[in-house]
Amino acid sequence: MTTPTRRRIPYRFAPMAVQCTWCRARVGELCANQRGTKDRRRDVHGARQTDWIRVMSTQCPERICQAPAGQTCTITPDAHQARILAATTPTTRP
Repeated sequence: MTTPTRRRIPYRFAPMAVQCTWCRARVGELCANQRGTKDRRRDVHGARQTDWIRVMSTQCPERICQAPAGQTCTITPDAHQARILAATTPTTRP
């Protein structure tokens, strides 16, 4: 018998669903300075915000999710890894 998966609460800042490429803050963690000694409490780094916008502009290819562009992935506040990879794959369209 399978148990239903509980939906986790959303993050304080939506871009926390992806890793920060500037300070390397992991998914779910606040951005910090590059040494990781002081958290940013008011916002996240611009690089993380840009990555989040790019991820949200693609449809989630995960079979159980299929969240359309502009909507968060289902079941979890994190973006599915397949969606993150699909967003970073360059397209050949002009």
